Amino acid sequence: MSGPEHRPGARRRLSVDERRDELLRVGMELFSERSYDDVWVEEIAERAGISRGLLYHYFPTKRDFYVAVTRAAAAEVGELTAQAGSLPPAERLRRGIDEYLRYAEAHPHGFLTAYRGSLAGDAEVRATVEEGRRRQATRILEVLCGDREPGAVLALAVYGWTAMAQAVTAEWLALREPRREVVRDLLLDALAGTIRAARDTSTAHLGAP
Repeated sequence: MSGPEHRPGARRRLSVDERRDELLRVGMELFSERSYDDVWVEEIAERAGISRGLLYHYFPTKRDFYVAVTRAAAAEVGELTAQAGSLPPAERLRRGIDEYLRYAEAHPHGFLTAYRGSLAGDAEVRATVEEGRRRQATRILEVLCGDREPGAVLALAVYGWTAMAQAVTAEWLALREPRREVVRDLLLDALAGTIRAARDTSTAHLGAP
């Protein structure tokens, strides 16, 4: 989702879809930096160059707007986890992590909005981000296991890695170092270690109740 460049207070004629996309982009910018309670409706409207009344025409309440912004951000991040099945599994995982980081680097507001949503007090917002995280874990497991059941230990471990990857990426965006390739290799190595540990644990406890 990409909207036109905007200046605070600038009013332009946009289609309904263009205006909604722009409002969501403004929301990502604001909510990626500050908490829900610290963002004012008037500020959202001013940043988008519209009246408060028009904002409420698109989103009846501030919470409706926040939920919609988080959903859009989570959907953008989620699109990056779908990988071409023709590649070998190791390359699919490597490319998936690289694209994930490229997205975060190019769209930090979208990524950080989704990440902050996972820490939000709103249950619907957390559920939206949680759904995206589980979708990401499921796709990784499909790469690893194909049609086979992954087993509870591996599924748990990969899910935990997705949470770690989000936290590492958010901190990397704040620090702006090291290079993206270094972070990619760190996450890839951490995923490989997580997979090994899960399989070793499963083997060690094979047959245990």
